Amino acid sequence: KKRRVLTRARPTQLQSPTPAQMLLMPAKMVTDHFDAPATPLLNFWIRGESVSILGMSYALHLLPTEQALPLATAVTIAVAVLYPYNAKLNLIGDKLPVKYPMHYVPEVLMGVLSIVGAYLVATN
Repeated sequence: KKRRVLTRARPTQLQSPTPAQMLLMPAKMVTDHFDAPATPLLNFWIRGESVSILGMSYALHLLPTEQALPLATAVTIAVAVLYPYNAKLNLIGDKLPVKYPMHYVPEVLMGVLSIVGAYLVATN
C-alpha cells in the first residue's frame, strides 16, 4: 500500500513539536529569531504560551480530522499573521529586530502549512 505524504491529518500532526521547544528552551526562540536578548520576562511569556499551544495540539488529536483540519488551518494562519509576518512586516505594534536568515524558517514554514491546510480544507 502506497503511503501518501499529503494527508488531511498531517497538518494537525505537525503542530506538536513547537510547545516543547517553547517550554524547555524559551530563550532560543528569542535569540534564534531576533537581535535581542532573551530576558526573564520574555522567557516567562514564551514558557507560559507553550501550555496553550500544547493544549491545542492535544485537542486537535482528539477531534475527528474533519473538525481538526479547519481548526488547525485557521489557527496556523492566525499565528502566521501575528508572529512571523507581523515581526517581518510590522503589521501591529513596534518594529522588531528580526534576525535573518533564521527568521525565514517560520516565515516559510507557516506559509507552507497555511497553504497546504487551506488546500486540504478547500478540496474536501
